[in-house]
Amino acid sequence: SSGINAEYGGTVRAWRLRHALNHIGVPIVSSAITTVLAAATLSLTKIQMFSRFGKILALTMTLSLVYTLFMAGSLLAVFAPVTFSGSRKSSLKGLVIAIVLTCAVTPLPLYLFKEAIIC
Repeated sequence: SSGINAEYGGTVRAWRLRHALNHIGVPIVSSAITTVLAAATLSLTKIQMFSRFGKILALTMTLSLVYTLFMAGSLLAVFAPVTFSGSRKSSLKGLVIAIVLTCAVTPLPLYLFKEAIIC
C-alpha cells in the first residue's frame, strides 16, 4: 500500500513540476538571457565599476537560472507535498524552508567564483 502511495505522490509531483515549468519556464529563461546579455555588454566597458558590476550581474543571473530550473525543480520533485492545503501556516512553512535553503546554497558558488568576479 505504501508503494502505491509513493508512486502516486511521485506522479503528482512530477506532473506539478512539468506544469509549473511549462507555464513559467519560458519567461524565467527569457528574462535571464536578456539580463545576462545586458550584463555582458556592461562587462566589456573600460570603466572598472561598470565592468565589475556586469560580471557580478552575469554570474548572479546565470547561477540563479541554474538554481531555479535544476536545483529547485529537483527539490520540488522529491520533497513537494502531494496535497496542498493553501493555508497561511503551510505558506509560511514553505517560505521559511525556501529562505533557509537559499541562504545555505547561495554563498558556495559566490565563494568559488570570487576570483572571476574580482579580476
